[in-house]
Amino acid sequence: MKEISSKDNRIIRQAASLSEKKYRDAFGMYLIEGPNFVRDAVLYGGRLRFIFIRAAAMSGEIMDIVSMASAEGPAVYSLTDEAFSKLSTTEHSQGIIAAAEKAECSEEEFFSDPAGDLLVLDRVQDPGNLGTMIRSAEAMGFSGVLIVKGSADLYGPKAVRAAAGSIFRLPAFFAGSPSEAADLLKKHGKKIYAAEMEAEKECFDADLACGAAIVIGNEGNGISAELLEAAEPIKIPMSGKIESLNAALAAGMMMYESQRQRLRGK
Repeated sequence: MKEISSKDNRIIRQAASLSEKKYRDAFGMYLIEGPNFVRDAVLYGGRLRFIFIRAAAMSGEIMDIVSMASAEGPAVYSLTDEAFSKLSTTEHSQGIIAAAEKAECSEEEFFSDPAGDLLVLDRVQDPGNLGTMIRSAEAMGFSGVLIVKGSADLYGPKAVRAAAGSIFRLPAFFAGSPSEAADLLKKHGKKIYAAEMEAEKECFDADLACGAAIVIGNEGNGISAELLEAAEPIKIPMSGKIESLNAALAAGMMMYESQRQRLRGK
């Protein structure tokens, strides 16, 4: 384990730059923070490049994680409080941060299960919503998440924290535009459903159990015209005078219905 005392160290500067999307894209890496997240990365193929430990917070738990990661060969550094604070994005850090390589998934790998259900995020702006939906998608048995360009960055700190360990386990694929997303889904035989408040059909009446793709749109502007044209609109029936639901909540409810149908089918 090497020691770094200066916040101006080259490695610290590079790692700190990963707080900005342009550098995450340039280096192909992102930061994860906290023992639970770093442990999940080790267990589920998070491809760690660096592990940074705050020397004053070194504990048996943290050293256990470092020992687990040693087979993968990430460089491990012990940092002073000053150097560590340049990397931390949480108010009460638990003393361990890692830089991980972004996951790569080919089109063939992503669409390898014809019966797998997919969540499609069409320019979802809030990183907390995006991360929460990815975590819910794993919990509801979805096979992957298709993210359309213009959505929040999957590898930004807020999205990573909200997705928790799901970011290492659930495949993500990126479409350059809504029309590209629609073409990909049709090419691979997915039944496309658009979550729309004004839809006539309720989600309970749609076949969401096998090979479905549920599209969640932008929080302010909804689903793009290209995906709407390719999809069948469905809605969550609601009572009272509520006009809309939080995007992450709506996605979770529709994915739960998909899970319910699959389990009922068994």
